[in-house]
Amino acid sequence: MGLGGPAAAFIVAGLLIALSLPLLLTIWIRPVVASDAERTEPGTARQELLDGLRCIRRHRLIGPLVVAGAIWERGLTGPLNVGMVLLNAERGWGPSGYGWILSSFSAGAAASAALLAIAGWLPRAGLLMAGTLLVGCAGAAAIALVPTLWLAVMLAAVIGLNAGVFGSLDNALIQTAADPAYLGRVTSASCSPWSVSPPSYPLVGAAIGAWGAAPVFVASLGVAIALASDAVRQAELPRQQPHVTF
Repeated sequence: MGLGGPAAAFIVAGLLIALSLPLLLTIWIRPVVASDAERTEPGTARQELLDGLRCIRRHRLIGPLVVAGAIWERGLTGPLNVGMVLLNAERGWGPSGYGWILSSFSAGAAASAALLAIAGWLPRAGLLMAGTLLVGCAGAAAIALVPTLWLAVMLAAVIGLNAGVFGSLDNALIQTAADPAYLGRVTSASCSPWSVSPPSYPLVGAAIGAWGAAPVFVASLGVAIALASDAVRQAELPRQQPHVTF
């Protein structure tokens, strides 16, 4: 966007999306055969969603995980997508500065995925998830206070790194704790708060217009929910047993 303007940015985005289509066609999904105990009568999409929400509400671990993740997502997406544009305008960093910040955030998230893939298993997953959420929230609040672009870029990398670890652990704990018969419904219901993030954009813009960028770049309520739950703090991921073929 900084070099070619909005038109060039949208053309590149369209080409990247087009590139993903042939990659999706190469994916082969193995059919899953449910046991008799796990088979349920198919219902409407509304019934499936309500079943997933009821399962989330009753579960002492999945419930706090979903709420913390939803608050973090809604508290970060709006400021990052809308507030960062306004913050760049306030600081005079321009479109290229906005691009550097988002690229740094994405690089941090990608690095977290690579680190988790190498580590394979992390101890005290629930407590570590809450810790990375806390660091990510602190970084999101601090990025609106730094005076220079390079500091904002460094903080964006820290936020992305911690957001990637938090998101991966949050999803992994939800999927391992969910009953196999409800795994699809719980996963779909836990993703539903992400679909209502865009309506928060006008509120974020109005809040920044009223109070400035700094107060809006705070999403620490999810940390309180995660740390207040004993089930989350004590949650562990199962160790993956190596598969040996003779």
